[in-house]
Amino acid sequence: MYNNSFPQNMYNNYPYAVQQNFQQQQLPHYEVIKVNGKPGVDAFQMGPNSSALLLDETQDVVWLVQTDGAGYKTPTPFAISPYVEKPQIDVNALNDEVNSLKAMVIELQNVIVNNKEVNGDGKSNRTSNAKSISN
Repeated sequence: MYNNSFPQNMYNNYPYAVQQNFQQQQLPHYEVIKVNGKPGVDAFQMGPNSSALLLDETQDVVWLVQTDGAGYKTPTPFAISPYVEKPQIDVNALNDEVNSLKAMVIELQNVIVNNKEVNGDGKSNRTSNAKSISN
């Protein structure tokens, strides 16, 4: 009756077609872009409104290269160095050191108090010696 040009069972094979597409997909391939110094950065071609990180093989530098709408390139170098993990802080060792410092401070306070008691006038030995020399 009707002249329909579309196949009647076009969706019957759809799940199988989806399975085939997933099997055929490949993961994208990535590479680090390497250049040789500033001349290599200048020679690297980029389109307008782009940005890229370029690893310099001649020195420990990575270049952030950006272009504006007119394609004008602005390279910015950044120094890089291997990451060194910081050692973990031993809290018990810190507590021991703080307690040791507290003991030293208390001992020095006791020495100062004992010095004042020996002089009797609350002044240090150095001040009383200076008075006796000047008289």
